[in-house]
Amino acid sequence: MAHVAVPGGVVAYRTELRRKGGIYALAGSAIVAAFGGVLLLLPGRITGVAGFALIIAACPLLVAFGVPITTGVSTIAMGVALSLVMWFGLGQWAAHRATKRPIADWRDWWSVMWPLALSMAVGGFAGFAMFALSVL
Repeated sequence: MAHVAVPGGVVAYRTELRRKGGIYALAGSAIVAAFGGVLLLLPGRITGVAGFALIIAACPLLVAFGVPITTGVSTIAMGVALSLVMWFGLGQWAAHRATKRPIADWRDWWSVMWPLALSMAVGGFAGFAMFALSVL
């Protein structure tokens, strides 16, 4: 007889959290980047700076690939793709850490994920600050 988890039960919820943790982190990053892209396209200096900051927060590895100096499509695509892979990996790791407890929910996932997300965004800003200071 196969062991089937009770729908909506503790085991099913933990399985769902482990399955969707990386996807949620990836989707959150994509939403922030899309919002930043919209702000970047709007006229005005403030919206442009805010849009660029959101894009760097969502895709911090862009700075490692030389953005904004290097604007080749392949370079930007690699920076975005690797940033998204990193977000997915962090989301999966946070899901794994959150589900080590017998009873875990999305609040546990978020309590593990938010410091990682903050560190990724701060790392992107720090890389951009070092880049800007070296260019000036």
